[in-house]
Amino acid sequence: MTYRLSWFSLKTKVVLPRHRAIPALLLLLAAVCLGGCGPTIYQVNVNGYTDLAAPAAIAPGGSFFIIEDPKAKNPLLEKEIKDKIAKLLEQQGYQMAAYEKAEYYLFFSYGSGPGRSAPVAMPDYGWGWGGGYGWPQSYFFVAPFVSYYPPETLYDRWLLINVVDGKYYREKGKFRALWVGEARSTGTSGDLRTAVNYLLLADFQQFGKNTGKAVPVEINEQAPQVQGLVK
Repeated sequence: MTYRLSWFSLKTKVVLPRHRAIPALLLLLAAVCLGGCGPTIYQVNVNGYTDLAAPAAIAPGGSFFIIEDPKAKNPLLEKEIKDKIAKLLEQQGYQMAAYEKAEYYLFFSYGSGPGRSAPVAMPDYGWGWGGGYGWPQSYFFVAPFVSYYPPETLYDRWLLINVVDGKYYREKGKFRALWVGEARSTGTSGDLRTAVNYLLLADFQQFGKNTGKAVPVEINEQAPQVQGLVK
């Protein structure tokens, strides 16, 4: 290792070559890039409710009939979501059946609220550097910083699934709710067609369960179950 003497103090100060700080700087910049360029993580809150007075919960392998809303503003989106629900039910071992034979009827509704302006802290990663001389060596530091953008528009997205007793409805003409699942999320995207995929996946993670409170669920946009649902 070669040392050079500081020109302003020959007696006490030795300065190390600065190129030793370069690897650390490169590592920090790589970490910043990886942290800021990763996939989007969707955060959804799920609340699951069961009727404790009901004679039985949803039986494993039970049969379902999914009921669409005939007054849906977008019947094609309605059908698309219905097909995705059927796929998720079958993945959990349930089966589709005719209206007259289904053990359970599944109703669903969804929507998004009007955009609202709110301050959102967005990480704008960068770095600043500094250095100095001292004994026994010079020092060099790099400090990341975070910037804050102006307010952005946020959208509340929601999905409600209601499972009722099929036989009871056919005989009495009334609903006996067996399970209700609420999924809600807030984000900067008002694209409900995309957001509903994450609401569905989060709801079905707690399908048939009484959560007791809102349960936070995180879903990576690159997760296999997401890719399987959008195909």
